[in-house]
Formats: sequence, C-alpha cells, structure tokens
Amino acid sequence: MANDAYRPPLELELEEGTDECVDSSYLCLIGKILTSKALNKQAVTRIILGVWKTRAEITISSWPDNVFLFRFGSEEDRALVLRNAPWSVMSNLLVLQPLSVGKAISEMDISYCPFWVQVHGLPMDKMTRRNEQIIANSIGKLIGVEAPTEGLLLARSFLRLRVNINISQPLPRGFMLKRPSSNSSEKRDIWVNFKYERLSVFCYDCGRIDHDSNSCKFVSREAGRQSGYGPELRTGVARNLGLIVEYYRNQINETKESLRHILRRQNSQALASGEKTQCTTDEAQPGATTTEASCPQPPPLLHSQGTETPIVQQYTTCGLQAGNETNMVRQSPIPPLL
Repeated sequence: MANDAYRPPLELELEEGTDECVDSSYLCLIGKILTSKALNKQAVTRIILGVWKTRAEITISSWPDNVFLFRFGSEEDRALVLRNAPWSVMSNLLVLQPLSVGKAISEMDISYCPFWVQVHGLPMDKMTRRNEQIIANSIGKLIGVEAPTEGLLLARSFLRLRVNINISQPLPRGFMLKRPSSNSSEKRDIWVNFKYERLSVFCYDCGRIDHDSNSCKFVSREAGRQSGYGPELRTGVARNLGLIVEYYRNQINETKESLRHILRRQNSQALASGEKTQCTTDEAQPGATTTEASCPQPPPLLHSQGTETPIVQQYTTCGLQAGNETNMVRQSPIPPLL
C-alpha cells in the first residue's frame, strides 16, 4: 500500500521558445509595486498610462502579488521609462526589471532599483569625478555620474550620481568624511548627507522602502526614534543644466545582447531560407557561410580606459559618444537601455 501511494515527481522536457518569444523580451518590462495591499489593475493602468505617456501603444497585464507585465510598442518608449525610473504608484515604489528569457518571475531579482542620489556637504576640493565613483560604489552599483568637466564639478553645489540601490536594506543616509588634522590647523570630520530624487514612501524607523513606520517589523519604536531617518532624505528632481552624464559599462550589457540577438536572428532566417551569407570578419574565408558561433559580433559600445575609469559612454543632445568618436545614433539624449 505504501509503495502504491508514493509517486515520483513528474519530470518533463518542454520545447524551447520561438524567436517571437525572444523578440518580445526586448519590448517588455516586469514591474512589482512594493505594497502589501492588493492593487486594482484598472487603477494602476490608468495611473501608468497617464504618467508614462508613451508614443506607441502599451499593454499592461496584471499578475499576482502586485506584479505587472508591460509590453511596449517601441524600444524607445521602453528605454525612456527605464531612464526616468524610479516610478511610484499610489506613493508605492514600482521596481522595473527587463524580462529575462528562461527565468521564472520568482527567479528575477527585484531587490535593486536605480536612483539619482545627491551628495550634499562635500568640500569643494572633493567634488571630482573620481570621488563620484568612490561614493557611488560604496552605496550600491554604479550606473553613471554627472560629470561636466575633467576638473572640479562645480556646476552644482552637490554631486549627482545614478546608482542601483539595494532596496531590501536600509537606505544609506550619508557618511562621515575623514579629514587629516595637523598641529598647525585642526580639521574636524564632517557629515556628508544623501538625498534621493523621486523617493517614494519609506520607513522612518528602519530606512527601508517597502513599508512605512506604522508597519515596521525590523526595529522597535524606541530604536526607530533614534534612527536618523526622516523626510529630509527625499528631494525633488534636480534642475536640468544640460550636463553630460557618463554611463558605465556594466549597465549596457542588455543593449549589446540585443544587438547580438538581432544578428543571430537574421542569420538564422537566412539559413532557414537556404541563403548563404558571408562573414564580414577578416578571418572568414571567401564564400564561407555563417553559423551562430561564427556570426559577426557587434562592435564594442565603449572604449575602456583601465580599471579606474571603466566608462566612457556619454549621452548628450547630439547623440552617442564613445571615447573621442561620435556616433550619431539619434537626436535624443536617451541612452539605449539602462
């Protein structure tokens, strides 16, 4: 009887997705609204469509646990939405992630969200591009920096960084700047504080984003009163001064993968139709047909300048600049995918 009751788990091998499925991933985003309340799909859709104002049509599908699938009609709309993140719905943070083919929703990491972080209180001699990188890497994953010049960055009274912040942890409030002292002149350490643009509701007791102080389970009320968190952590979007923003290599891998996918798909279609396409690489022999392995890869999107400055991708209103070369991809300041 016991043997009859036991059934081994069912194992299946399913078919791979079609090219159409892969193509769709570059037009989709997965979003989760961080709130314990079940939100109405119609209300969320109305808010999103009113705020995003996409040029092409967008389809919104509601899934359990306040997860939504956004399918865009154009890649430019999708890129613009990602560029302007974070977004809030009913004062709750909407975390957006690219749709990953081959992953279940439960496997997707929604613990990081990009923010523009303002760094206030720095001495003028510390307001440099290198210090922007150091600060950004200390609080999250560096995306880009506002860097108008090679020298001191004095266009604003503060530094402005684009950083992927771990929202499952308390938001960094700032840091104590150590300053050397000498016998002739004493220099005291000073507090440098952070301000987050477009910051949604967060807990003033523990500093986390996915709840407020009334439902905090991480610290006691007494400890929360001493946390140092408050509304001063939130600020509006900085005024647009037309400054160059340099985006870093690890944030454009998706764009490179998108280009590779297009090349692979075009090559597969050519092979399926019986056409022979020639590799454009110098190593290819004349008349050789391409395969996925030998398909020419897209050119690098960046020129690296060593480990200390792993950038150089600049977006201005004139187009895309890679190193000292300018590729006029579009008359728009929108980076491809961030």
